[in-house]
Amino acid sequence: MTNLKSGDILATQVGLRSRLSAKLSALKAKQEKLRRKISRKLNPLKFAFGQATPDIIVSHCEVNNNQGVGILLSRLFTDSDNIFSLRSRNLYDGRQKFGFAHACLSHSDQTPELVRRNVSKVIGFKKARCILTVPYYTDDILSSLALKELLNVPLCTYLMDDQNIYAQNIPDELMRDLLEKSDLRLGISRELCQAYEQKYNFKFWFLPPVVDTGLIQTTPSFPLKDLDQFITFPPGVLIGNIWSQQWLERLKNLTRETGFLIDWYGNPNRNWLSFDEGSLKEDGITFKGFYPEDELLDNLRKAPYALILTGSTNDNQDRPELAKLSLPSRIPYLVAATNIPLIVVGSRDTAAAKFVEEMQLGVVCDYTPDSFSEAVLNICSSHQQQHFRQRAAYLASSFSAENMATWIWRSLERGRPINFRFEQLGTILSDASAVITAFEINQLHGTGPLVQRIIEGTPNVLSIHSMDLYDGEHYFGDLSLLIFHEDLSRVEAAENIINRVGDNQINQILCVPYRSDDLITAITLTELHRAPLGTYIMDDQNVCVNVIPDPLMHEFLDKCSLRLATHPELRDAYEAKYGLEIHLLPAVVPHHLICQSPESLTFRDGFVDRGVLIGSIWSKQWFDMLSTAAYEAGLKLDWYGNTNYPWMQIEPGRTNPRGINPCGLVSESTLVERMRQATFVVVPTGTLDSRDDRPELSRLSLPGRIIFAMATSNTPIIIMGSRETPASNFVKRFGVGVTCDYSAKSLREAVNYVSDPQVQQVMRQKASLIAPQFSADQLHKWLWESIQLGRPSDLRFEDLFFSNPLIVN
Repeated sequence: MTNLKSGDILATQVGLRSRLSAKLSALKAKQEKLRRKISRKLNPLKFAFGQATPDIIVSHCEVNNNQGVGILLSRLFTDSDNIFSLRSRNLYDGRQKFGFAHACLSHSDQTPELVRRNVSKVIGFKKARCILTVPYYTDDILSSLALKELLNVPLCTYLMDDQNIYAQNIPDELMRDLLEKSDLRLGISRELCQAYEQKYNFKFWFLPPVVDTGLIQTTPSFPLKDLDQFITFPPGVLIGNIWSQQWLERLKNLTRETGFLIDWYGNPNRNWLSFDEGSLKEDGITFKGFYPEDELLDNLRKAPYALILTGSTNDNQDRPELAKLSLPSRIPYLVAATNIPLIVVGSRDTAAAKFVEEMQLGVVCDYTPDSFSEAVLNICSSHQQQHFRQRAAYLASSFSAENMATWIWRSLERGRPINFRFEQLGTILSDASAVITAFEINQLHGTGPLVQRIIEGTPNVLSIHSMDLYDGEHYFGDLSLLIFHEDLSRVEAAENIINRVGDNQINQILCVPYRSDDLITAITLTELHRAPLGTYIMDDQNVCVNVIPDPLMHEFLDKCSLRLATHPELRDAYEAKYGLEIHLLPAVVPHHLICQSPESLTFRDGFVDRGVLIGSIWSKQWFDMLSTAAYEAGLKLDWYGNTNYPWMQIEPGRTNPRGINPCGLVSESTLVERMRQATFVVVPTGTLDSRDDRPELSRLSLPGRIIFAMATSNTPIIIMGSRETPASNFVKRFGVGVTCDYSAKSLREAVNYVSDPQVQQVMRQKASLIAPQFSADQLHKWLWESIQLGRPSDLRFEDLFFSNPLIVN
């Protein structure tokens, strides 16, 4: 009875928690809605008083759902509260709900000075964050150039339509001026990117039309069983506009001659299309008109195929400016939202045909009855239905509009895409080497550069990560996939992995374990592809901190043919816990940066008291103790690294009165030069006492930047923190630095000691002698050979540490 009551109480508690959670979620949704409502009200006021710092988007007409550019911009920028929208034409009576403010401005052959004056009056503000222009008319380019000159902010040009190559409506000199002043150039198709690159010699990046995330279907449905047994096939579908009367007339002839039926959904523009619905039906085309999107998608998903009409000649009536270079937005929409196979009717030389064939999403035919009949019969076979629908489902998530605004603005900051998701679209790798990490591979954290160094030179790299911690900024691999499992069961996770990896063939795997998702992905792939699995433990997520459960870690390590760790302390901890042999692979360094000729420094006034602080600082406590000690010791530390922390109160370029000068991220070559000219390099770590708020890092982490500094600059290293950390053990083992605590006295004594010319010479000489042994040159060959063998192909790193034993005082 007591158990029953306890069960009742537990059930009641669970119910209360569930209702409370639902109420909190609803409250958060209301708060977000209210925030956006207030933002929409306040932003125009800020704009009016010149206090706004908006993003500016230039388009040719109103941003609304009546035309393709407007639809795509609305998908890309779902939150337009900070956007000022400028256009050159009113084609829809000025109807627009996009942006906190919008205006229409045309120029009609005005001088550049007058254009700038008019643009300045219209925008009403003197600062902005960045500009995106989607030019169609000459006026759009004039406005964009004026904005760039007035505001001097990054400018991105996104060409969705050709108005300069096949359609020569924008003068070459004006287009060249815009492209030259653009910090990032995007094109809606690969053909458009290539054409404009060839003509103007500026780099373009591919950004296809994207689809609302909520519409995407990643599990294909097969509504028509044994379709190839049908005597009469169900109707195919056609959606949206037809951009040429000639295309429509050709389609009518095809359906009339072959007897295949088509259902046409949408609101085509009858200003240039002339048709009678009754006459169309007699020819086999049923005009369905507008359907609500959920009903439309349901009908589309049940159809055997969708038609994409395009041009077949260079004749003006065949719209070559659209056919040759534009990728119709309906293609990604149909692929991602319905997985329906596609038939492109027209020339194989068009952007639509090339895309569909390259991505293996359907077939291409010309405007002849025989060719059309062959295409329909081919695509309606059960085998082709399965192939094309599975391929579409595999690619579907690649067209997601989620976080695309961030992708565009961050890419504009970098001057190149923050990842190559669209450049790699459609890539299938054979004999791939899979590299599994938790986060994106970039220069913003230590794991990124190290993974790149040890893998460099490996062909056909499939990069898989389980979390976007840096807004998707990822520069690694011939193909990269984001695969996470959330609350999926192991069976569901396996299905997810199989769907995401698709037809890529994997012959070897390296996993850098950090999250449970990474291990589940690695185990699944090694079993599925029967590929040898190696692990490289860089950070402890199981011994001192139990992020990865013991059973999963044990299963994973047992599956590995080769196990590596970055340093002896980490290796020893995992060997002791799991009883499995683990070998050493320390953080390595680019070979061309290694220094074997120590600098001969001549100390100048103020030189001794200025050192270099490098890398990330993972604890506010460490930073506060470090800055206080440096300030009280009268030192200035130039900090090179990622300073983007929520608790950080200083910005790159602004000197901190507490002794830290943040310099931000610089190139590796620049960093090496700065370190070589410094008297000492400081690396903070934990104290392993009550003051340490990150003891899990202190006990088992060896920051790779210590090895990087030692090998590339030979500069003596001062470790701040406990003498029991792996960081302290490393500089002690190799004689390349000293350890001090977080007091001004101890830090000053350490600086004075390493600043002694004789000590400098000895430490730099020791560093130069061992530096080549940390080279990353051709390391990928050693790594993959060792994974295939199930043991290190040689014991170079074991010998390195064995020949330099740690002497405990």
